[in-house]
Amino acid sequence: MAWSKPVINKISTDIKDLTIYLRTIKKWGKSTLFRDVILEKYGDPSYGVSISCGKEKGEKLLDNLNQTRIQTYKDAIELKNWLVQTKGKEHNIEIISFDTVDELVPIFEKETIRVSNIENPQKKARTINGAMGGYQEGQRYTANELIKTYMDDLQEAGFGIWAISHTKFKNIKEKGGLEEDGYMQLTSNLVSAYEAAFGDIFDVTLTGVIDRDVEEKEVTIGEKTKIKRYATDSVRKLYFRGTPLIDAGGRFAFGAVPEYMVFDKPDMAKDFIRVIEEGMEKSKTNFSKKPGKASGKTKTSTETTDEEITDDTDGIPATEEPENNIDNLEDEDTGSITGNEEVSYPDNLKGTIRKMFKDCKDKKLKAEVKGIIAGYGKLDDCDNETLKNVYDKLK
Repeated sequence: MAWSKPVINKISTDIKDLTIYLRTIKKWGKSTLFRDVILEKYGDPSYGVSISCGKEKGEKLLDNLNQTRIQTYKDAIELKNWLVQTKGKEHNIEIISFDTVDELVPIFEKETIRVSNIENPQKKARTINGAMGGYQEGQRYTANELIKTYMDDLQEAGFGIWAISHTKFKNIKEKGGLEEDGYMQLTSNLVSAYEAAFGDIFDVTLTGVIDRDVEEKEVTIGEKTKIKRYATDSVRKLYFRGTPLIDAGGRFAFGAVPEYMVFDKPDMAKDFIRVIEEGMEKSKTNFSKKPGKASGKTKTSTETTDEEITDDTDGIPATEEPENNIDNLEDEDTGSITGNEEVSYPDNLKGTIRKMFKDCKDKKLKAEVKGIIAGYGKLDDCDNETLKNVYDKLK
């Protein structure tokens, strides 16, 4: 049969069972981190393999790295078949890294163009934009039919997968969002179709940055004095959870991993593995408070524990409860405040919130509201209680 009977899922606490989408600025240390993780985890470089894609050559100064290269779609298929069919026979590879998917995507795009030209010989495409009839159908085919299928085959064979990529600031425009003009965020340099493909099928999306301390100095040039900014110090950070400025997140339970970890040593593999595997352990339900009867007291945001909130999207908690006390309880059915005056909300709550957000001058408050809504993806997906909460904050 094509389907299998349902079974109760149990969370693994081994990093090899996780798929990791790692994006950073250039020369951050992505390939080095993968090499170090394999050596730390297994003590043997043959348990991992770094697949250099296309023109990417990031292995020249990496000793003890098990490495190969693919340059065509045929190479990719032959390598996948070898990995799957000879596992435990010709190799003992547990974790695979594609370095980088920026270079992997064009390889798959060429296959899409080839298939498109076979299916439509009267209208041959020369670029991915013209493939499969155009209108981004070529990109969708590449993402959904080729990339997702390829990665899924490797996952089903029991491999852990890393997809390494680079970052870029983009103007993010979300349907149903608060700002029509969007907002700037550090995310992948891939186009949306491919970014969504990796973001959808991988368990965690990690984003590496370099924070720099900047000092301003007056500099005299001729008769003019100018203010120049100089970087005086820097620190590498790897984000596990998203912020208004940085796109990141995963399927860890909320609070199971930190917002970011600082990379302040030459070899951070041991610390990285610890954070990941502890996060997997803390995502188990036995780390969460079991559901029970209502206590008759509304929990404030300061009382909410990390283990009681799970986050399956971008690591941002879904909502913050407004502060209440035992004499000021919110009635779940009516939305009124027991013992006090009734609170009424506008009929078009979403539209009102959008207008209030646009008129709000408090940048800190706007960032807080964005964080709440980001937990749901967009404003249109927020539940009624969260909408009321956002309305109360902006009021």
